[in-house]
Amino acid sequence: MKKYYYIIFLILLTTISHAQENAKIRVIARPYKDSVTLRWAPDKPVAWHFLNEYGYRIERHTLMRDDVLLEEPDSASPSNELFKPKPLSVWEPYSETDDYVTIAAQAIYGESFEVTHGIAGSDIAEVINKSRELESKFSFALLAADISPTTAKLSGLMFTDKTVKKNEKYLYLVIPMVPKEKIPIDTGYVYVGVGDFKPLPPPIRVRGDFNDKSAMISWNHQLFQNIYIAYKVERSDDNGKTFKPISDNPLINTSKNVYETPERMFIIDSLPENNKEYFYRIKGVTSFGEISPPSEIISGMGYKRLPANPKIISSNVFTSKYVTLEWEFPDSLNSKIVGFDILRSEKDKGLYDTINVELIKPEKRKYADEPPYSYTFYKIIVEDKYGHTYQSYPYMIQVIDSIPPVKPVGLGGKIDTTGIVHLNWTKNKDKDLFGYRVFRSNFKNSEFTQITVSPVEDTLFTDTINIKTLTRKIYYKIQALDHHFNPSKFSDIYELVRPDKMPPVSPVFHAYESDETGIKLEWYNSSSVDVSKHILYRKVENESNWRVKEIFFMNDSIESYRDTSTAAGMVYDYTLIAVDEAGLESKPAKPLRVRQYKNKLKPAVSKIKYDIDRQNKFVILEWEYGQSGVKEFMVYKGDSIENLAHYATVNTYEFSDKKLKINNNYYYVIKAVFFSGLESGMSKVIEIDY
Repeated sequence: MKKYYYIIFLILLTTISHAQENAKIRVIARPYKDSVTLRWAPDKPVAWHFLNEYGYRIERHTLMRDDVLLEEPDSASPSNELFKPKPLSVWEPYSETDDYVTIAAQAIYGESFEVTHGIAGSDIAEVINKSRELESKFSFALLAADISPTTAKLSGLMFTDKTVKKNEKYLYLVIPMVPKEKIPIDTGYVYVGVGDFKPLPPPIRVRGDFNDKSAMISWNHQLFQNIYIAYKVERSDDNGKTFKPISDNPLINTSKNVYETPERMFIIDSLPENNKEYFYRIKGVTSFGEISPPSEIISGMGYKRLPANPKIISSNVFTSKYVTLEWEFPDSLNSKIVGFDILRSEKDKGLYDTINVELIKPEKRKYADEPPYSYTFYKIIVEDKYGHTYQSYPYMIQVIDSIPPVKPVGLGGKIDTTGIVHLNWTKNKDKDLFGYRVFRSNFKNSEFTQITVSPVEDTLFTDTINIKTLTRKIYYKIQALDHHFNPSKFSDIYELVRPDKMPPVSPVFHAYESDETGIKLEWYNSSSVDVSKHILYRKVENESNWRVKEIFFMNDSIESYRDTSTAAGMVYDYTLIAVDEAGLESKPAKPLRVRQYKNKLKPAVSKIKYDIDRQNKFVILEWEYGQSGVKEFMVYKGDSIENLAHYATVNTYEFSDKKLKINNNYYYVIKAVFFSGLESGMSKVIEIDY
């Protein structure tokens, strides 16, 4: 971990924070195949002033070799030089050939400062000259160093390290030598290696707008604003064979910060003559004095604009179908144009379409058309011999229209669970269609209400409805309108079903009776129209759980039920719920409590005899019973009296049991069940030793 702590320590050295923001040294680097060039500058005028006096020192730390982070970074000083402005005598030989040297020398050594040399982008000079003198000196000195590498070297702001290796990466520190009591200045740094070299990209998206003896050239500046600080614009007069700069000085960006940088940069060039093709290309200039490859070449020629535009002066409408347009344009310019185009639109500021198949001859001034819209807008376009166009103002034609649009079709839609209705339909093919009206009703055969304030131009419409209502369905229809507000026939009515959020009304018990056959219940079904079924629940008194006793579907229209599975003397609770088509359940009906009629038991079976057949392994019971109305007999069996349980039901007067084991005792009891639902008492217990 030692190597990581060391690297963090180096970075922290360069970013020490203070109570107020310190001046900083900004550093950039340009790697080449065998060297690295550094450029730096302070970001505040006062710091620049003191650094010119005390200078800068450079340290280099090798952090990576052969793509491996070093355990112990190598530290060295690639130069023992103290970097600060050279003596004025050293500047003088260069000032005769480089105006930027003169500007920087005046800023650094001059007692007063005035701008006397022309620099592309005059608005910078105007802004800076209104600032304080130190800020003016600072700004122009750094600007000159950016444009001129010679100036940067003389100013002590540039260094080329030729001792680098291809397999290493370095952290360069540019350290201010100004005492901290003068002004605190943060160290600048940059991390770079020879392997980071990339060729300069050419400027892109070059455009040209040519006019009368002028050309406005523009290109994308924003994409390469961190690479190029200026540009050279070059022009060719010999079909692109040779190019020359259009100005002695490169064009610089004059925006004050990167957030205000426009996407494109512009320059206007004066052309020697019209009707001659000129070629342009752009080159970028870096702070290291490099010139980029040229951009793509664009070309164009200046031209003399026509002194007049066409103008529509009259129109005539025939039989509400045809219109003739007449326009004016100087006949003296016929030789300078190739013809006219007629443009048409349904809106003043809408999209215009060319309606003539062939270009109208220069001497023509009339055209006939069948306008497709009630209100139709026309324009006349004239084209000169250089491909430039000139257009008239829009001209409106109104025709009488009493024919309505066709009936709309394809109406459909859906309702979501929140009550939002989404309608859609097929677009009419009427050329003069203006829009649609939407109508709504809760009942198919009642009056519909218009719900649109103004005609809907699209084929989609959104409505909001109440879904917490007992009215399950809602109905829509639409009507088309043309620009004269002629209404079409109504579309077919479209039916939508509201999503069901309302549970059905509860059913109500209204009568009951209890007799020896069971308990009879009577109720009124739920009044909700969407009920699909009713469910009857029952529980025995003092039980907590309700059990489904019966389900009644609405197509059976049942409103009564006899419960024959009750026991004499027992108390039963009943309730009902209604369930609708959406599965929503009503509140349970008010529970009904009924005691089963306690009837007198019929006489018990008394004459019982039995026979044991050990050879065939069965026991047969036979009995006699003189009561009428017997439906069946219930046979109870057990291996003890305490374990007697219902074993079989027969409708004869005998019973044969073959499920026996030797050396066991078996006990039997017989009970009669009548068609009326009454039962006899239990017979005496029959004990059989098998």
